[in-house]
Amino acid sequence: MPDFASVLRATRRAAGMTQTVLAQRSGVARPNIAAYEHGRREPLFHSAVALLGVAGAKVAIEPPVVWSWTADRRPYAVPSRLWRLSPGEALRSIDAAPHLWWSGPPRTFDLSRRDDRLRAYEIVLREGTPADIEEIVDEVPLCEAWPDLVLPRSLRSAWAPLVSSAHDPAALPTAS
Repeated sequence: MPDFASVLRATRRAAGMTQTVLAQRSGVARPNIAAYEHGRREPLFHSAVALLGVAGAKVAIEPPVVWSWTADRRPYAVPSRLWRLSPGEALRSIDAAPHLWWSGPPRTFDLSRRDDRLRAYEIVLREGTPADIEEIVDEVPLCEAWPDLVLPRSLRSAWAPLVSSAHDPAALPTAS
């Protein structure tokens, strides 16, 4: 995860602003902005959000993913919500760890290729730990691939509400 200094600097530059312009528009002194961008100081949360907002960024706060397990003879990990990876992470090549790909020679999957991504998702959803799943699966490619994934019935039914809610956020069950 990038630090605030690099996020602020990149956001300001993407907006075509100098530190002086950001200072004028935000009301934060330019030396403070310089200190934030060099990591010498950290702003209060509300100041950080305001600075990023002035530079045109949107700040999103997402709850952590909480994992549960199906109650089947073969339990499967099920997250509380889906997540997004950066495009580079979502479409990279991965070497399947031995606990995921335990039969045959080692296997590399190119997640930018749909057929490799389908197979990798099937394997990681069946065999993976929550950490494996969070590292490999991305919400958008998962939803696109969902109809074509070959998954055990209990796994599919446990994940189906998450995939449906990604298409229709109002469909997500609420906590009581």
